[in-house]
Parts: sequence; C-alpha cells; structure tokens
Amino acid sequence: MEIFAVRCPWYVAGPLLGLLVMGLLWAINKPLGALGGYIDTVQWAERPAAPPSWRVVFLVGIVVGGALSALAAGTFAPTFAYGSFTASIGTTLAREGTILAAAGVLIGYGARLGGGCTSGHGMCGMAMCSPASFVATMTFMGAAIITANLLALGIGGGS
Repeated sequence: MEIFAVRCPWYVAGPLLGLLVMGLLWAINKPLGALGGYIDTVQWAERPAAPPSWRVVFLVGIVVGGALSALAAGTFAPTFAYGSFTASIGTTLAREGTILAAAGVLIGYGARLGGGCTSGHGMCGMAMCSPASFVATMTFMGAAIITANLLALGIGGGS
C-alpha cells in the first residue's frame, strides 16, 4: 500500500500528538509517556490479577502498531542488524546485546532519576509548563545535538 510508504507530515502528526496529550490530560488527568507504560507493564506482569491499565495497552499498542504498519507496507523484516551500529561494533550478538543492555539500563536509570522519559517531559511536561520538564527537555536536546555533531565529526560526516 502506497499510504504506508510515506511518513505522516509533521504538520499533521504534531497537532494530532498535541490533541492526544491534551485530551488525555483533560479526560483522565494522566500524562502520556512511555516510561509510565513500561513501569505499569512490569508491575502488571508481576501481579496479573487485575486487568492491565491503559498504559500497558498503550505500550503494547506501540509495538503491535509498528509491526502492523510494517506488515501493511510490506517492509516487515525482523533482524538483529542495527545498521551503522552493527558495522562499527561488529556482528557478534553477545557484544551487541551487552552494549544494548547496558544502554537500556542507563536509559532506564536516567528516566527514573529524571522523573520521566523524553516523551513525557518533552510533550506532557512542556504542555503543562513544568519548570523541571523545561530543564530536562533542554538538557536532553542539548546533549543529543552535541552528541550527533561529535559523532558526525568523528566519522567524517560533519562540516
């Protein structure tokens, strides 16, 4: 299907995300963020007596929705290859797995330490004018810009 071959334009996706964030805050007074979904999923997996929360369904929906979109576009091809990461680190699954697991632990620790994930701070916290979210968003965006430029210079792609 041709519709799945093109990304949603920013001027459509941005307002839709904004409406989703504000609608969720208005309807149930809960922020939208992936970290909350992950925490709820882990807690529900440990004690699945009650039905899963909306955040569990949200997190599962992200994964299933992405897979269904790739299937519909005809591009679903599961692999352990990570493009340039695999090219620079090597093709050993143990080596890649160790690095990715360590990165995941650091990301999780940082999200818990920072009181939320990038999507939670960047979309919901900023929408609620949270000073902590403004600082967190400026910090992770600044770090991302610096890191991307350093990596580009390091591999010869910078100007």
